[in-house]
Amino acid sequence: MGWLNDVDEGTLPALAQTRAQGQSVLSLYLDLDPAQFATASARATEIDSLLDGAHREIEAGERPHEERQELRAALARAKEILGGNQGWAQGARAVALFVCQAISLERLLRLAHPVKAAFVIADAPFIAPLTESAPAGRVCVALVDERFARILRGSPSRLSEAVSFGDPVHGRHKQGGWSQARYQRSQFEDAEAHLRHVARTLHDLLRIARYDRLLVACTAPLWPRVLGKLHPDVRALVYAERLSLDVSDAGIDDVIRAAEAALAEEQRAREDVIVAELREHHARDGDGRAAVGLAAVLQALVERRVEALLYEQGVSAAGVICPRCRWMGVDAERCPVDGEELEARPSMLEEAVQAAVGQAADVLVLRDRPDLGPFGGIAATLRF
Repeated sequence: MGWLNDVDEGTLPALAQTRAQGQSVLSLYLDLDPAQFATASARATEIDSLLDGAHREIEAGERPHEERQELRAALARAKEILGGNQGWAQGARAVALFVCQAISLERLLRLAHPVKAAFVIADAPFIAPLTESAPAGRVCVALVDERFARILRGSPSRLSEAVSFGDPVHGRHKQGGWSQARYQRSQFEDAEAHLRHVARTLHDLLRIARYDRLLVACTAPLWPRVLGKLHPDVRALVYAERLSLDVSDAGIDDVIRAAEAALAEEQRAREDVIVAELREHHARDGDGRAAVGLAAVLQALVERRVEALLYEQGVSAAGVICPRCRWMGVDAERCPVDGEELEARPSMLEEAVQAAVGQAADVLVLRDRPDLGPFGGIAATLRF
């Protein structure tokens, strides 16, 4: 079974630009690991525990009265959303929920990757766990032979068949000579017409309901013929290599496994390129195109120079931030820009991710690889 993923290319930028006046945004993450939370009662227990913790946090300490009231309203609304028949849990590996009535924020996202149950109260949605899924966005997979085509859409981990069709193509001809040659030409032309039909369908799907990546499964001889028929807008989205799947025999699970493996390999290759670029720039003294370590990365984010932010999964580093202008650093008492008293944060990762997404930088979470160890677990390539 594939998992649903509601995080697409527009999700993170939209959430990164969302901010309230005070600490009134409630972010909730629920773990839906089927090994622990397969039943509604188990999920209800987890929800109650999470909401109880958020309630204690809201009622504890000093808060402006209006802010506390807004958080109470957000918590009450979260209880309503997460209660009932729990239909939101179907097909999800985890769930993120963001609520703030003051700015009319109410968004539930189903996730295809596991997260730890957690709540965060801040002035903006807590989005760092969303970047750890490395979403491939909306995926289209076309299984094509010379007669038939099946086209599936969805996320890499959850695909469903959108359309399938066949076109008339002449079968084999036993006679030889000129008759055989004419028949083979006719057969080839019929197959070419079928491939043009496939290409038109893929272009129509792209125009009507855009996808971000196209994977094609076909035989090696057919691969260049398929590519040659695609509209340039469609071809720009094609995964670099063909998938080896049979159009008639492959099941949905077979397609999902092949798509996930191909996109994971592509993501790893992309990480390799950016890490190599980081190392190359860092090795050049005075190059100015790499920032390594928390202090340098935060400075580059403040200067809006970051092209790609890289961090190791689970990294945490304390720092400070200006509540007025969002200046960030590792150690100071007052903002060097506006003189505002700085707020200490036990981890600056969330602030770094928000700043990176807000300036259209790539965010890469490196898993099970020690590339950033010498750099304190966080680094960035820079635009200038």
